[in-house]
Amino acid sequence: MTGAASTSSAGDTAHERLLEELTSGALLPGSPVLETAVAARYGLGRAPVREAILRLECDGLIVRGARGPVVRTLTPSEVVDIYQARIALEAEAAASAARHRSSLDLARLQHVHEQSRAATDPEEARRLHGRWHQVLRRSSRNDTITEVLEQLARRLALHDTGDMTRSANLESTDDEHQVVLDAIVAGDEDTARKALREHLERTRDVRIAALVRDEGGVGAFGS
Repeated sequence: MTGAASTSSAGDTAHERLLEELTSGALLPGSPVLETAVAARYGLGRAPVREAILRLECDGLIVRGARGPVVRTLTPSEVVDIYQARIALEAEAAASAARHRSSLDLARLQHVHEQSRAATDPEEARRLHGRWHQVLRRSSRNDTITEVLEQLARRLALHDTGDMTRSANLESTDDEHQVVLDAIVAGDEDTARKALREHLERTRDVRIAALVRDEGGVGAFGS
């Protein structure tokens, strides 16, 4: 029992560290994810690393290539499909957050929003924007929607483009988050839903513009 628990704990550690590498851009789409290399990098055995890789395969972040597991590469149409699903679900999550808001939810949303506005490092601001969406989803009080949305967000994170950290996009995102936040504070479900949808439609278009621009280059998803 102790051995099984230990393996599971090590598997969780490997999963968390590998997920961070995937979503932070440390491992790019198409990169190999070999058990031996990952185990050596983390100082873990191959069994927990194998468990972590299998879990990430189930999440759609890793696929089996001809020479072993690799980071999944999404096509432009797959990115658009993911955004369609995310927009529909997260708009409803925003409306639900406005309906079920608590003082704690509002404090958390406001805190992360203020942190993102104050951030001077573009990567840190982008990370905080993602954190704000995570807090918003959890404020919806709908565990099913939250689980699906977080999986979709992780898949999109595999293909973040440099455009997402440009100052114009970051400033627009802060302004749009403020509109959503104001609607949630007011308990205005319709405005929260509409504002969140418009925000995600704009960021979708930023990604699509980057994909179109980069097509024909070294890769369809530039750094």
